[in-house]
Amino acid sequence: MAQPAEISSSSFTGEWTYDVFLSFRGQDTRHNFTGNLYHSLDQKGIHTFIDDESLRKGEEIKPSLLKAIQESRTAIVVFSENYASSTYCLDELVAILEHLKAEGRLVWPIFYDVDPSVVRHQRGSYAEALAKHEERYQDDKGKVQKWRKALLEAANLSGWHFIQGSQTEYKFITNIIRTVSEKLNHTPLHVADNPVGLGSLVLQVKSIMGISSSERVKMIGICGTGGIGKTTIARAVYNLLADQFDGLCFLADIREKAIDKHGLVQLQETLLSEILGEKDIKIGCVNKGIPLIKRRLQRKKVLLVLDDVDNLKQLKAIAGGNDWFGFGSRIIITSRDKHLLSAHGVSEFYEVKELSKRDALELFSWNAFKSNKVDPGYAKISSRVLSYAGGLPLALQVIGSNLYNRGIDEWKSALDKYERIPNKEVNEILKLSYDGLEEDEKNIFLDIACFFNKYKMSYVRGMLHAHGFHPEHGIRVLVDKSLVSIDRNDCLRMHDLIQDMGREIVRQESPSQPGKRSRLWFDEDIFQVLQNETGTDKVEVIILNSSRQKEVCWNGNAFQKMRNLRVLIVGDAYFSTGPKHLPNSLRVLDWVGYPSTSLPSGFNPTELSILSMISSCLKFDKPLKVFCSLSFMNFEDCNLLRQVPSLFGLPNLRALCLDNCTNLVKVHYSVGFLKKLILLSAQGCSKLQSFVSAINLPSLETLDLKWCTSLESFPEVLGQMENLKEVYLDHTAIKEFPFSIHRLIGLERLFLRRCKNLNQLPVSISLLPKLEVLIDYKGRGYRLYEPHKAEEALMSKVFVSPSLEVDKGYMLPFAKAYCITMIDYNVIQEYPLSGIVLPEKHVHFGSGSSVSFWFRERFPKVTILLIAEPSLYIEIMHTSVCEFRYSVVINGINQLNSSCDYIICETRKLCLTIFLGDLQRLIEEGAVKRVFSVSKDEQNHVEVSCELKYHMPYDPKHVSEGQNRSIEGTIKQSTVHGDMHDILLYLSPYCKNSFRCYYQSKALQKYMRRKEKQAQHISGQHINRRFTWKWSSPLGKTMLGDKDKI
Repeated sequence: MAQPAEISSSSFTGEWTYDVFLSFRGQDTRHNFTGNLYHSLDQKGIHTFIDDESLRKGEEIKPSLLKAIQESRTAIVVFSENYASSTYCLDELVAILEHLKAEGRLVWPIFYDVDPSVVRHQRGSYAEALAKHEERYQDDKGKVQKWRKALLEAANLSGWHFIQGSQTEYKFITNIIRTVSEKLNHTPLHVADNPVGLGSLVLQVKSIMGISSSERVKMIGICGTGGIGKTTIARAVYNLLADQFDGLCFLADIREKAIDKHGLVQLQETLLSEILGEKDIKIGCVNKGIPLIKRRLQRKKVLLVLDDVDNLKQLKAIAGGNDWFGFGSRIIITSRDKHLLSAHGVSEFYEVKELSKRDALELFSWNAFKSNKVDPGYAKISSRVLSYAGGLPLALQVIGSNLYNRGIDEWKSALDKYERIPNKEVNEILKLSYDGLEEDEKNIFLDIACFFNKYKMSYVRGMLHAHGFHPEHGIRVLVDKSLVSIDRNDCLRMHDLIQDMGREIVRQESPSQPGKRSRLWFDEDIFQVLQNETGTDKVEVIILNSSRQKEVCWNGNAFQKMRNLRVLIVGDAYFSTGPKHLPNSLRVLDWVGYPSTSLPSGFNPTELSILSMISSCLKFDKPLKVFCSLSFMNFEDCNLLRQVPSLFGLPNLRALCLDNCTNLVKVHYSVGFLKKLILLSAQGCSKLQSFVSAINLPSLETLDLKWCTSLESFPEVLGQMENLKEVYLDHTAIKEFPFSIHRLIGLERLFLRRCKNLNQLPVSISLLPKLEVLIDYKGRGYRLYEPHKAEEALMSKVFVSPSLEVDKGYMLPFAKAYCITMIDYNVIQEYPLSGIVLPEKHVHFGSGSSVSFWFRERFPKVTILLIAEPSLYIEIMHTSVCEFRYSVVINGINQLNSSCDYIICETRKLCLTIFLGDLQRLIEEGAVKRVFSVSKDEQNHVEVSCELKYHMPYDPKHVSEGQNRSIEGTIKQSTVHGDMHDILLYLSPYCKNSFRCYYQSKALQKYMRRKEKQAQHISGQHINRRFTWKWSSPLGKTMLGDKDKI
C-alpha cells in the first residue's frame, strides 16, 4: 500500500483507543475461534475491538468502524474459508493495510483452517469468490484488483496457521496471546503536549530509515539547531516503529549524562538492560562494555535512539559500528553537529527546519490560549510573537506559556524586553551549542551574530579574514552545528533567536557600559561611546549602520582610547567633524561619507587590509606609503578626488574601485603595475580621457571602464596577462586599440557597446583564441580568432617600429580608421595622414573584387576604392564586425597581404579605400622587398585583390571552438585613383570605361562641380589639383579635405 502523506497523532504518541482490532468473517468464526480469541485477549488486559453484527449491515464500512481501525495499535486478521466472499471483509482488510500497515503498526494474519497459499495466490474458495466479485463489479474492475492486492500483501505478513487436529485451539490461542503481549508491553514515550505538524515529519524520517529495505543495519542522523524539535521527532518515530523490533532502547540527554567515563559506563549498562530485559547489569569500564554490547546484541533486531550526542567518544562507546547489531536494526542519532555524525560514518540525515507559519501559530495558540485558535483581540500582537520566534518550537512554547492569561499591555512589555534581552530559558538551551565551540569559532560566531547575519558569504569571509580569523573552517563548523546556514543565494543565515543569543553573550561582557564590550552594533550604544568618549581598549569592532540620518556631535577624539579597534564600519550617519585620531590597529576602515579631506596625520595602520571611503571628501594628494597590507580600496562616488596618487606602496592590493569619481582626470601610472591586482573598476569617470599609458597586471581578472565617456585610448600591454577575462569599455570615446592587445591571452569577453568613435579593430586581436567581442546589447558577440591573419601582417613587415608611440606603424598600409556617413554611402577611409583623395584624379572602375594597373620605375601613390552591397544580415541585425582582406601582386609575385576588422553599425552601402601611397617608401627603407623593375622602359603590372565578409555572432551550440561563421560580402565595383603627375596609368583589360568622378552618386558629382567653380571664382584661376572642400553628412558632422595634406 502507498505511504500516506499524513498519519494520525495516535500512531506516534501511544494514545490508542484499542490495542488490537479483530477482522474476521462472522459466519465462519464469530461464535467459535474468534470469540475465544477475543475473550483471551480481554482477560490479559489487552483492549480489543470486535465489531457488533449490527455494524455489518450494508455494503460499505461504517465511519465508526473506520475510526476504530485508525485508533487501534495493532490488528489481527482471521482468514477463514469464506473470508473472501464478504465484500465487507475485503474492504475492511484494505482499510487496515492503508491505515495501520502503511503507518508502521503491526498487522498479524491468522490462517484458520485455510492454507496461506490459498489466500496468497487466491485459489480454491478465494478464487471462486473473487470471480463472482469481478462479474458483479464489471464497471469497477479496480475495486476487485485492490482486494486481490490486499490479500496478497496480508498473506505475506508474519502470522499463525491453525490446522485442525495439529494442536488444540486453546494452545494455539495461548501462543498468540504471548506474542501480542510481548509486543504491547513496552511503554510508549511521551512525545509532546501538542504534537503540531509532527505527522509529516515522522513519515519523512521513517522513509529515510527504510524499514522495509534489505539493509542489514542503518544509522540515521536527525540534525538541527537547539530547540528545533529533534528529540520530539525521535520520540515520535520510536513510538511508531517500536513494535517492529525485538529490542528497544531510547538513551536521552547523552550530552549531560556522558560528562565523564562513569557516565558512559552507565549508558552502556542501560542499553544492555533495556534491550535484553536483564536487571543489575554491571560493566565496570567503557572498554569492557564495547565488546559486551557487540557480543550480546549482534543477533538482535534493535531500535536504538541516541539523543543529543555531542562527542565522537559517546558514539564509539555505545554504537561503534553497524556490525554491533543484528539484521534489520536501526539506530537514530540526534545531534546539533552534523559533521560529528558524518565522522562516525552516518550517511543519511534528516535536517529539521523551522515550523511553517500555520503550524507555528497553532503551537503558539495551544500554549498561549489553550486552544488551537488565536484570540481575535490578540491577532496582531501574536504575529509579532511569531516573527520573533521564527518558527522555533521551543521559543513558541516557552513564550506562549509565559504570556498565558496576561493582558495585551503585558504582552507588549514582555516582547519589548525579549527583543532587547532574550528569554533566559530559551537562551540557555541555544547557548549550549556556543559553549562547545573553540575560541576562534566563538569569535566568528559572535561577529556573525552581531554584524553579518544575512550578508553574502564573499563579504563575510573578507571581513572575518580582516579581523584575523580563519573563516573557511570556522563557518563550516558553525554550519555543521546548525548555528548558521548558507542559502541558495550564497548568503549566511542565522536564526533570529540564535543571533539574539550571540548578542546577549557580548552584552553580558559589560551590561551597563557599552564602551567595555568587544563589539558595538546598536546605534544608541555607539552614539553614547563616541559622544561621551567612553571607549576602551576592550572594543574590537564597531559597525554603525544607522536606520535614520542622525548627526554625531563629537570632537573627533573618541577613537584615541580604542587601541585594539580592528574593524570600523560607518554607514548612514552624519558626523559634525572628522576624526582627529584613528587607531593604528585597524584592519578594516569602511566609512561612507567620511567628512575630512584627508586621514589623520598620525594614522599609520600597517595591518589595514580594507579601505573603503564611498562618497567621502577625501582628496588623496599624497602617495599612500604605510598601507602595505591593503588588499581592497574603494573610492566610489568621491567627487572631490581629481587624481589617484602613486600606489607603489600597496604591493598587496587586490581590488581597486574608482567608480563614478566624476572629477577624476589623472591616474598615476603605478596603477598599471600592481602585480596582485585582481579587480580594477573605474566606470562612470566621465572626465577621464586617458587611464594609464601602459599596463602589466598579471593577476588582473576584470577591467571595467564603462561609461568613461571621455576615455579615448586603451593602454599598451607590456606583458602577458593570462588571467584577465573581461574588459568593459561600453559607452566610452575609445578610438583605437594598440597592437599589443594580443598579450591579453586569457581575454574572454570584450564589451564595446555604444562605442561610437571606434570603427577598426587591430589585426592582432585575431590572436586571442577565447575572445568574444560584444558590440551591441542584443545577443552574443563575435569570435575573431584567426591566427594566420595576424601572422600574415607580421610576416609582411608592413610596420615601421614597435615603438609604443607609433600607433599607426603597426597597421601600415592601414592606419587610423574612421567611419562617416555621406549621401547614400557608409564610407570607411584609411590614410596614414588626414585628408581624402580628390576628384581631380584619373579614376578607373573595375568589376568585382580586383583591379589592375601598370606603372614604370616607382610604385605610385594609389588609392583603391571599393563599393560593396550591404549584407542582408546587417539589415536584420544593424551591427556586425566586417573583415576586409586584400593582397597586392606585382608581376605575378605576391608583394603583401593584409586584413583588418571593422565595426559596422549602418545598413547603407559600404565604401572601402586602400591607400598604397607609402609602399614605395617602405621598399626604399627595406621594410618590404622590391619585386618589380625600376627601368623606365619596362612596365610593371599590379593586381589588387580584395575580399569582404561579415562575421556572425558566436554560437557555442553550432560552432566548434576555433571556428567562425561568416557571410561573404559582395563587392560591386572596384576603382583605382592616381595622380596624373605621379602615375602613368594604363587601362586594365577588364576596365571598359574611364571617368573623372569619385562616386557614382550624381548628387555628389553635381555638388563637387559647384564647389570647384566657387574655388575658381575666388582664386581667379582654374585650379586643377589644389582644392579645399567640405560637406555636411546626414549625421550632422562637417568633414574637411585638403589636397596639400595628402
